[in-house]
Amino acid sequence: MSKIIDLKGSILSLTVLNLFSDQIDDTKQAIAAKIGQAPDFFVGIPIVLEPQIELKDPTFLALLVEYLTQQQMIPIGIRTEDESIKEQAEYAGLAIFPKEKPKAARASKPKAAAEEAGLKTAMMVNGAVRSGQQIYAKDRDLIVMGPINPGAEVVADGHVHVFGKVMGKVFAGSSGDTSARIFAKQLNPELVCIAGMYQLSEDIDEAYKSGFVEICLQDGKLVFNTDILA
Repeated sequence: MSKIIDLKGSILSLTVLNLFSDQIDDTKQAIAAKIGQAPDFFVGIPIVLEPQIELKDPTFLALLVEYLTQQQMIPIGIRTEDESIKEQAEYAGLAIFPKEKPKAARASKPKAAAEEAGLKTAMMVNGAVRSGQQIYAKDRDLIVMGPINPGAEVVADGHVHVFGKVMGKVFAGSSGDTSARIFAKQLNPELVCIAGMYQLSEDIDEAYKSGFVEICLQDGKLVFNTDILA
């Protein structure tokens, strides 16, 4: 009999929603504001919740899951060690994930995997990436010689180099490589993302939107550097 299913482990890059308030109305308003910045990006996106505070309202998670689902996002789990929050999560139908491992240990795995895979040539795009286009460089870097227009999306498991202006979405380290970086001649993107950690245009300081910029991930945050060519 031929194989029907195959169950195996896998490492995926997921969006984490950190919670800093236990007030459901405030949380909904903050999420709505974030969605309003890039509505298409959040449609169908899997979400893992990570409370940074105690959730005293026993209905908080259930209400939040209902709201996220209404916004067409897919809440799949929660990352916590708090037993009371775990009880809420079970009631809300959320999977429970362990707390994140130390960054240094997590960063070493992709490097080891890359060494085993060997050197791979970067994918090169000779020209602009137009609105509606999506380009994916699997297991390698991506080099774009022209601009990335609004509504376009480029994704790479490695670094992304753009020798034009970035106005669309850029994803580097999409398979979870936290050492991946984004290099751009000029930046005014809809969104930039490294290993699941993203930042929208409105959240990027204007000082980083003129001239060459490098983006990397440090201590769980995107860091912008305009002095790399100095």
